[in-house]
Amino acid sequence: MTAPETFGTYLVYEEIGKGGMAMVHRAIDGENRQVALKRLLSRAATRQHLVRAFLHEAHVLHYLHHPNIMETYDFGKVGDTYFISMEYIPGKTLKQLVYHCAMTIGAVPYEIILNLGFQLCDALDYAHTLVGDDGQPLHIIHRDVSPSNIILSEAGLLKLIDFGLAKAKSTNIDTDEGFIKGKFAYVAPEYLGGELDARADLWAVGVVMYELLTSRRLFDAPDDFETMNRVRKLPIPRPSLANPRVTPELDEIVMRALERDPAKRWQDARSLREALRKVISQPGNYVDNKHVIDWVNWVFTQKPGTEASGVSKLRKISGTTPPPRPSQVSIPDIENISLRKNNNMIWIVLIAAATLAGIVAWKLAS
Repeated sequence: MTAPETFGTYLVYEEIGKGGMAMVHRAIDGENRQVALKRLLSRAATRQHLVRAFLHEAHVLHYLHHPNIMETYDFGKVGDTYFISMEYIPGKTLKQLVYHCAMTIGAVPYEIILNLGFQLCDALDYAHTLVGDDGQPLHIIHRDVSPSNIILSEAGLLKLIDFGLAKAKSTNIDTDEGFIKGKFAYVAPEYLGGELDARADLWAVGVVMYELLTSRRLFDAPDDFETMNRVRKLPIPRPSLANPRVTPELDEIVMRALERDPAKRWQDARSLREALRKVISQPGNYVDNKHVIDWVNWVFTQKPGTEASGVSKLRKISGTTPPPRPSQVSIPDIENISLRKNNNMIWIVLIAAATLAGIVAWKLAS
């Protein structure tokens, strides 16, 4: 076993992540606590705007203390290297979950998605409404809510991570205004036009829930330019067209989050959370965090080509009975929806038609 690196009071072990400006290692701090140690790369430290961005992240993170947000323990500088010490969270990201389900058992059961959506909205409601030491709103907007920035902990707690792109009105640190921050497939249409408020995070919640419900990327495209075009204009089919288990009520919640006009969208994370709470309170829709992580652990034992039913397994784990199916759904009831090419030709036809309609509308508009 390789001896750990010493960094200040930290013992640094294996790398667990790396980006354009920083790398993250598992480490042990001076309190013998396992942490995720994020350090600014030496080449980034020579570029002032990257240093400012890193300091901005530390500034935002020190305010955030919520069960569904990665905890920050410390930040500072050792020698010439800036660092942030954060909660170490072993677990899978939602990106890994969606991909693995698509390759194995199909769509994530909507009972699981209701639980995850509720936790995510709770984290965002906290961040959006947080006040600073002076009692003034901080106006924190994450700006990069996406499946790769959401981890499921071993206790079944959803953890929203990477506030490095977050915007906080309280900070006086320049974060390169005028540039789009975040992954284009999850960026709200109005933000592409230069407008930004907390409702942009709710659009991203809608995209994440949509992709969990369907096991498909909503605005996936070969390049950023086409992705932005799709975000702006691609017609969005209801999730139930790909997954008949989605109820009309849940359809409406997700589609309202995906309103391109922010005035028609959910106006705050609390409203979206409470809408999800109402659906969760209906018979058969509630699963607790332990059942969520038990199901997720089971999913990752499944291999490509499996015919296992994720819904049936969830029933066994949670002891729930299935709620009535939507009576107005006329297309066949498909339990296992996957990205495999030979499945669900109905969805392929719908997407093709929607894409063609979007292209025609774009051509006419231009």
